[in-house]
Amino acid sequence: MTKLNVFLRDLKIIARTILLNLLLFIAALASAAILLRLFGYYPQASGFELFVDAFHMAVIERVVEYGDGILPFVLTLVMPLLTLVILGEGVLRVLSAFISRGEHREEWDRMMAKTMHDHLVICGVGELGRALVRQLLSSNSNLEIVLIDPRAGIMTELGQTQPNVCHIVADMTNLDSLKAANCMQARMVFLTSGNDTYNLEAAYKVLELNPEAEVWVRLYRSQLAELFEREKRSNLHFFCPYQDAAQSLVVAIHDKRT
Repeated sequence: MTKLNVFLRDLKIIARTILLNLLLFIAALASAAILLRLFGYYPQASGFELFVDAFHMAVIERVVEYGDGILPFVLTLVMPLLTLVILGEGVLRVLSAFISRGEHREEWDRMMAKTMHDHLVICGVGELGRALVRQLLSSNSNLEIVLIDPRAGIMTELGQTQPNVCHIVADMTNLDSLKAANCMQARMVFLTSGNDTYNLEAAYKVLELNPEAEVWVRLYRSQLAELFEREKRSNLHFFCPYQDAAQSLVVAIHDKRT
């Protein structure tokens, strides 16, 4: 990703994270304007002008004169405090996550995953998962990838510093973990842990969240993979890496002899 793309992506993360705070701030301004209208203050002003007055009160700009009544003076005191609480909390939370994203990436990675669309998710980052990540990035370094694994330090093990790869430290069978990885908007999901039961459970939960996603499920037993493959959905695929490796090896031996 270019520096401009990274900057725009980070800006999108920040905007999305503080969106609720902004909506609450707008609601507070609207409430102040409604109170002024209901109690008959400034009858000559339109609703929009009252909203603007509330904004000026929130940023401590004097709009109230002596004789205007008690409510405008109360709002002039209360609105800046509400602004500090509502917007300040969001800004501090985002800045804290942004500044510490190099050493403590988990919160920032969760924010980043929520902004992704048409990305890849890899659940269970063992030997197979790590090899898959490296192969995918070697073919396209701009791919957006979310990793789900309960072990911290996966990114260090992979030696990955790309801003388009993030890690959710969580259990892949937990529905909230899959939601945190934004599986609802993922293009493809790989279940590559060493536990067949976990892979199967996570696969069907992924399909509950996103019936259109391409889901690849790693199974230890080749017979089990073949059995599930016969009854599969068009976007649900089962594979045994050992069987695939054996087939590739036989093909390579055959090609060498011929």
